[in-house]
Amino acid sequence: MNYYVVNHQHKGMPYHKALKAAGHTAVARKAHVTLFDRDWFMHNDKKPRYQVIEQMERGSLIMIYPHSALPPWWYDGPIKIQPYVNCVFVIGDAQKEAMETIEPTVRVETTGWPWCEQKPFQKPDRVRHVLFAPIHPAGGRLRPEALEANKQIYKDLKHMQRAMDFEVTVRYIDDLDKQGLRPYSAFEWIRGEPDGSTKEIDQTDVVIAEGTYMYLSVARGKPTIGINQHLPYRANKMSDVYCPRNWDKYGHLIRYPINYKPGRLGDLISKATSGEESEWRERCIGRSMDPQEFAGKVEAIWRESSTK
Repeated sequence: MNYYVVNHQHKGMPYHKALKAAGHTAVARKAHVTLFDRDWFMHNDKKPRYQVIEQMERGSLIMIYPHSALPPWWYDGPIKIQPYVNCVFVIGDAQKEAMETIEPTVRVETTGWPWCEQKPFQKPDRVRHVLFAPIHPAGGRLRPEALEANKQIYKDLKHMQRAMDFEVTVRYIDDLDKQGLRPYSAFEWIRGEPDGSTKEIDQTDVVIAEGTYMYLSVARGKPTIGINQHLPYRANKMSDVYCPRNWDKYGHLIRYPINYKPGRLGDLISKATSGEESEWRERCIGRSMDPQEFAGKVEAIWRESSTK
């Protein structure tokens, strides 16, 4: 079987490596199977990605691999999943269950956790270091609720650092001012990249984050505080058009239980370090990806399609 993985950041690489290790051949043209992280642009649901059409015209089967650790909520209203999508892959059981509401007509399979080696929960004897990964814009402006959360956490960390005597590192992506932050000499500032690195996570006691970075933190066994887990995910757009329609029906499945609240950071640090949210981890991260099993699923779907 020939395949083509259109890589998004670092996220497509485990799937590429799994298919290659199984003996399949990576090609850019005339692939039997092409895996995309998304099949349509978020901001324009009338124009499919050029590469999707190009691969389809060459007879390639289209599958979607995880754009993030979340289920693909953009299929819940903002854009329509297209009939040429043969399978949507998600990380774990909770994301798969969410897809039953988001888009019940599409085939959904789990991949397992692909993006780092997992580690058991690490309970610190004392909190010496807190890592804050502010919500960052994916181009343009940051949505207001994310901007406000960043500012509140930044403010609380200043106060709590003095009260609890711990070090603070801020790992940010993109320009600080777009995230509502400005340099503060008592914090360490690291400009990161969306590359899946867990270096800063591994060097800290508590992580405050959302999205894929939050999942990485839990996978590495770090006490974690989520951001805006009580709100629907949405694109950094000002219009409600870009909001999922049925979040109230499945948001609870993926919502991380420890969620930042202004003025409660000390209590949340205590809760996060007291023990792991093991049920959430089992359902939303689960077991690590078995490359051979993933490659087998892709090949089986392709063979099934070939016989129709």
